[in-house]
Amino acid sequence: MEKETIKCKTITPLLLAGADGRTLELRPPSIKGMMRFWWRAVNGHLSLEDLKKQESDLFGTSNEKVGKSNIRIRIQSEELKKIDYFLLPHRNAAHVNPISPDQNISITLSSYSNIQVYSDILNLCLILGGFGKRSRRGFGSLEPENVNIEIEDIFELMTRIGSKNYSIIGDRIVLKKNFTPKYQYPFLKEVIFGEECTDWDELLTKIGKASSKYCNYSLGSISSRNTDRLASPIYVSVMKNSNGRYFPIISTLNTAFKDPDMKPKYSFQENFKAMIL
Repeated sequence: MEKETIKCKTITPLLLAGADGRTLELRPPSIKGMMRFWWRAVNGHLSLEDLKKQESDLFGTSNEKVGKSNIRIRIQSEELKKIDYFLLPHRNAAHVNPISPDQNISITLSSYSNIQVYSDILNLCLILGGFGKRSRRGFGSLEPENVNIEIEDIFELMTRIGSKNYSIIGDRIVLKKNFTPKYQYPFLKEVIFGEECTDWDELLTKIGKASSKYCNYSLGSISSRNTDRLASPIYVSVMKNSNGRYFPIISTLNTAFKDPDMKPKYSFQENFKAMIL
């Protein structure tokens, strides 16, 4: 069996409960779920049939003919410390006790095959995503060690685990103009870096202010009489550069409502991103 260990450090507060619903911890199912999510996000060129087959081959399925996943995930960490913080830092509201930044976590992947593919998927989801509450607004970001975090490096990861439908234009990764999705779901459309901040609290406050100012169903909503439930199609993670400064990585996903008559207001999405950039 092949093994690959990726050492990480928590960059922003992480609020994620364990199996008992109370103890703060990062568990393998959360990591595996995020790996599935970002693998699907960069494979919008696949038909629904191919997407399901390839995803099942990589991550397993309840179908007895396919069986369980080939990947095993083990997490090791020091005793994780907590801090006092706010889930809405721009308002100093909703007091919580999340896992503190600067905590070391090791994630070990084990598989009889495709270990490099799994490693690439995990690195991508660590860079672009997050875990726990408010993860799409900068919380729960983990930075992998020994991985270069530049636009070119993210592009290379996406290419290795997905398609060749992306290109680098200036300081961002975008879908090529001739890209045609096989069906509508939250596939990845763009990745761009934002401006640096001196600390993570300043950046989370900035993201929170933007989220509050441009509150609209196109940026995520709970189910109501007029709208579908929608996880935000704009995903903001936080990384730390070699100079010790913090910067956002903004990933734009396709806005996919269940109701085909619902149309997103892209102006709200663009204004939200511009306020963080």
